[in-house]
Amino acid sequence: MNELIQKKLTKNDLKENIIKETDVQLPSSRREIEEDMLEQICLIANAGAEITVEELCSRMDMSRREVNFYLKQLKVHGYIIREKVTSTGHQKDGSGSGISLTEFGKITGEEFQYRHEILTQFLQFVGVSDEKAQEDACRMEHVVSEETVQQICNFVDYGDTFERILKHSDLRSWYQTGKYMFLMGIYQIEKTCPRRFAREFDCFSENIWLHITEDKSSFELIKKEDTSAQNLWYKDPEQGWIEAEEKMGNPWIPSSVFQFSTRCQDPIIEGTALIAFTRKGEKPVDWNSRELDVHIWKSEG
Repeated sequence: MNELIQKKLTKNDLKENIIKETDVQLPSSRREIEEDMLEQICLIANAGAEITVEELCSRMDMSRREVNFYLKQLKVHGYIIREKVTSTGHQKDGSGSGISLTEFGKITGEEFQYRHEILTQFLQFVGVSDEKAQEDACRMEHVVSEETVQQICNFVDYGDTFERILKHSDLRSWYQTGKYMFLMGIYQIEKTCPRRFAREFDCFSENIWLHITEDKSSFELIKKEDTSAQNLWYKDPEQGWIEAEEKMGNPWIPSSVFQFSTRCQDPIIEGTALIAFTRKGEKPVDWNSRELDVHIWKSEG
């Protein structure tokens, strides 16, 4: 009897060790690292920030020597241009500062970002945690075929599931470049049964604009005339509270901070985000925040 128990324990230990060993990520190939760096360069460029070796070191967790090696590879493959400012103020080709994307590099990097987003959403749909979905999608995007990506995209958009939750979504993969009008509401977060509009909702139109550009997707809240000048903030899941950018007097919020839910056969997708209103010089607090809901229609292509 003791021998049987010992054999069973040994077998279980061996099984656990095999699972642990197979769960370990294989080292990334040079091609994967190169493509990941191109994707990061595109993200920096889309944010309107300067592309520097220091920033890439931080994002890629690499030394300057490693980053410069892969930047040389990206240049050889036609993805980037590197320029160096001389003492006379002129720029010349070199290995110093002045990193910019070529048109080919931008198109390729955008394709990697699209693959990453679609694969992440697919993994989240089937129950993978957010962190693990991001990690696995980062490896999968380099090896899956275009056909696989397209079919996963079809499943993400039209798959036969009851309800799906989408996080960190860039709506550029849902809508073509343009401007779309949908509906919105601002609610008190402590009043859920029944839900109640927050007082700030009276300051805005019930309509909301969705702007889709080549680089990003954002929602524009439409202020009514003669409204109080309060600052609007939104809560980014990773960066915390961020003051909304204003254009022509209206606040803009990136779509990536919303959590979207969709159901099969339901033409409406609901997105929610946390927002807050403050006076000048004040910062928002979670307990005094509001819930911004947007109702958008599924794109037909």
